[in-house]
Amino acid sequence: MIKSRFERLDRNAYRELLAGCTVVEQDAHGEKVLRTAGGEMIKIFRRKRLLSTALLFPYARRFARNVARLTACGISTVEVNRLLCCPPLGRHLVIYRPLPGRTLRETLRLAPENLPRNLDLAASFIATLHQKGVYFRSLHFGNVIVPPAGEPFGLIDVADMTFRAGPLPIRLRVRNFRHVLRYAEDREALSRYGRQRFADRYLASAGMQGAARAEFLRNLHRHVPMMAGETDDEPSCR
Repeated sequence: MIKSRFERLDRNAYRELLAGCTVVEQDAHGEKVLRTAGGEMIKIFRRKRLLSTALLFPYARRFARNVARLTACGISTVEVNRLLCCPPLGRHLVIYRPLPGRTLRETLRLAPENLPRNLDLAASFIATLHQKGVYFRSLHFGNVIVPPAGEPFGLIDVADMTFRAGPLPIRLRVRNFRHVLRYAEDREALSRYGRQRFADRYLASAGMQGAARAEFLRNLHRHVPMMAGETDDEPSCR
């Protein structure tokens, strides 16, 4: 059950919480993601400006809200256990149980022989998100989880996300493809798979035909140049 209120920490309690954890990600301002000895993850959000929307609606709460909404939509994601804040340090924290499996990026790197199947599934998964009205601004292969035992793909790092009452309009679908292809490693994997094949799989899974299909492809090719076509020296991976 996700708690609705933040547990407050002072500086000492904050340091005690992080003591003994393994740092997974950090930047110039300090730790961002840590793993506890018990296998839980701690994600730390720092308020970057004195006056911002994060003051009224912290990213930690957005993260927890998005987890709840994804779960209600039938999309696999992490399990939030606690929300905490440390006012003296301007930090909000989420403690959550991670989603089992590897990221899609790691999976493609470690098992290239399974690239066709995994990108077939990725295209269908993205179509499912869009059909369910999920607009995930941080959607890329590093935030998609390939679970063990053939279970459905899932999402991590879900703070930056909005939900629509119905399927996403074409402009948001196309904009989200730009997010998907922001990293060179992901673009290279998609080129090996076949860019048009990925678009075709997405469209088939989304049930987009006729005029809707044509409009989507026209906008995709215009606004995401990498998806505009394939050359003879870039065969798709069959």
